[in-house]
Amino acid sequence: MRDNRGLVKKRLGELGLGPRREEEILRELADHLEDCARELEACGVARKEALRAALHSVSDWPALRSEIILAETEEATMNQRTKVLWLPALCTLTLTNALLPVLHFAGFLPHFYWLSRGMSMGPFFTFYVPWLIALPFIGAGAAFWSQRAGGGVPHRLVAALAPAIIWLGIFLIILLLSLVLDRHVPLTLRLGAFVTYVVSWVLLPSIALLIGTAPFLRKPQSQS
Repeated sequence: MRDNRGLVKKRLGELGLGPRREEEILRELADHLEDCARELEACGVARKEALRAALHSVSDWPALRSEIILAETEEATMNQRTKVLWLPALCTLTLTNALLPVLHFAGFLPHFYWLSRGMSMGPFFTFYVPWLIALPFIGAGAAFWSQRAGGGVPHRLVAALAPAIIWLGIFLIILLLSLVLDRHVPLTLRLGAFVTYVVSWVLLPSIALLIGTAPFLRKPQSQS
């Protein structure tokens, strides 16, 4: 196996992936060649001929080297993006949504401001003050997490604003569906409801989240 590893390294050359990962790749390829050689030996082929045939089973070693480097680079990029963006964004989204029923159960209710005179019809703004007060801390935690993982300013912003981005997308989908399915409802009423929802659940939360994120946007990280 050790000889096979040397043969593989000679044909692949330096991969530039770090000593530990490069050793793992060389060992895996050497084991694969050993398995191929043993199968040929079992069929009556001499050891040297079997090993030579196993080496020739790879028709283009430079192409294999390029494929390995590309695959490792893409995997590293995906892992880094997960650490600096997806994990903190998921945590932010989970905390902001979980906090709503917790506050409601604790007796903290939102305040409503109706645009029309009646209290049962028409769009209204929602002000959930205790929830808005907690959002800067959640945004700060997401930005700090992304920063420590090496995320740049865009990563920190998206990670902190993930709930507002998701809600904006949901409200846009609802508006588009209402334009198709609820044609009997006046357009002004639908647009008014959309604006109030965006203000209550996108704009105000975004401002609160940005307040907590701001201290972590001053010094962009050079890591990627």
